[in-house]
Amino acid sequence: MAHYTARLLAYIKRAEQATQQAKEQALREYGITPAQQAALTIIEEYDGISSAELARQCQVTPQTMNSTVGRLEARGLVDRSPHPMHRTLIELRLTTEGRELFTRADKRVATLDADLGAELSAAELDTLKDLLTRVAEAAPRAGVRKRRSKTS
Repeated sequence: MAHYTARLLAYIKRAEQATQQAKEQALREYGITPAQQAALTIIEEYDGISSAELARQCQVTPQTMNSTVGRLEARGLVDRSPHPMHRTLIELRLTTEGRELFTRADKRVATLDADLGAELSAAELDTLKDLLTRVAEAAPRAGVRKRRSKTS
């Protein structure tokens, strides 16, 4: 069996850690974290989204998202308001300040994204995205196969 550093999981982990660190550094000047930027991105795209749906979209627990949204709201970047028909449902929207910050931070993240792929050709970028998508899609099936074989 291959040493851990030679396994696919190790390569993916190193890439994820390096890119997240670069993203954290890029967002530092805006005073937001990558998790907050991800939330702002989805709120910007889905105006009026619920916190529960935002948590699903960001692949975090509702409790984690509630904390993230609370921090964004405290900074005046996000507004929570009751749904006009379903009063128990709380909708999330960017404030004017939140939209302005999101726009500036998103430009910086887009530049980072371009810089990360700058040494790859367009075909290599397409191949990398395809391969990573396939690995992400295979991961849940691989975990299920492993659990089944242990119980058999």
